[in-house]
Amino acid sequence: MDRLTGAAYRLWGSLDEQGHLHGSPLFAAELDAECKGELGLRVERVSKWSFGEHLEHLYLTSHYELDRLEEAMARRNISERIGIYGVGLMTAGFIPRGVFRTIPPLVPKSGTMDSIAPLRESLKARLDNLEWDLRQIKESQGRSRHPRMKYMLARQWLVFADIHHRHHLAIMRDILKVAS
Repeated sequence: MDRLTGAAYRLWGSLDEQGHLHGSPLFAAELDAECKGELGLRVERVSKWSFGEHLEHLYLTSHYELDRLEEAMARRNISERIGIYGVGLMTAGFIPRGVFRTIPPLVPKSGTMDSIAPLRESLKARLDNLEWDLRQIKESQGRSRHPRMKYMLARQWLVFADIHHRHHLAIMRDILKVAS
């Protein structure tokens, strides 16, 4: 299984024989399940953010990543290239903790359900209307800009989404582990 297919299966769970990304992906179910967690739990030696702030950030970035995928799928920025940080992320397959500042639009507001619930509902609605398949993503030559990674192809955005999702879920697990 190639890296893109692995990322798609980790994020979406099962795909049908045509590789369609369905409206009930595993990553959304994982986020949904975390909404029942102790959102205010904070362990400074693990992260400056609370459990809920990480969750809100994951909802914000899910929307952001879908926006970037849409842009890349629209065949924009074909002549642009990925940057050195993007190459590093694609090569290493992980994000080191505490190295990169969060871009301002993706900084959580409160980490409470007041901030999370609208993001959660809009993500559900957005995913219900998704009409992509893995073949389209693999073949798309468009690119979309990340502030640090520079211009990434749709397939690179999907791999990035997987890496980023797992990065924050691991931090959330560590917050719970250290707090207990």
